[in-house]
Amino acid sequence: MVTWLEMPLRSSGAQPSLRAKYDVGNAVVMLSETTAYVALADPKAANELLQHPDVQRLTANNLKTIQPGGPLSWEALERQAEALNHGGVGRGPVGLGDLISSLTRKARIHECSGCARRRRGLNRIPVWGWWRSQKLTPQPDGSP
Repeated sequence: MVTWLEMPLRSSGAQPSLRAKYDVGNAVVMLSETTAYVALADPKAANELLQHPDVQRLTANNLKTIQPGGPLSWEALERQAEALNHGGVGRGPVGLGDLISSLTRKARIHECSGCARRRRGLNRIPVWGWWRSQKLTPQPDGSP
């Protein structure tokens, strides 16, 4: 689940800079002239940012009134934020949903919100790297 936040830009003198006012960590950031729109897949980080008085949570209705400043849709930006929260490629098992999603992207089929839900559900089925999620316990003789 991705949380969208709205926060002001960092100000340096008379003009705002092109950076969010607060450190957002692993997030997707869309900038406008005075505002940063931040997509976070980490609920703990989102709650920490919401402690600042000038940061507010955006709802789906808020996002409909704001035009993303580029060729990507809000859904595509959310997928990028979710991917950032997974810790990178090759660090965990690859789920069936991600495999199907990558094949459909290569076929230039766009993912809708229903497809994204289905992808998350199918990711419970690991197809590659399943051994990475297993904890290694040391053996009595010292070998792993």
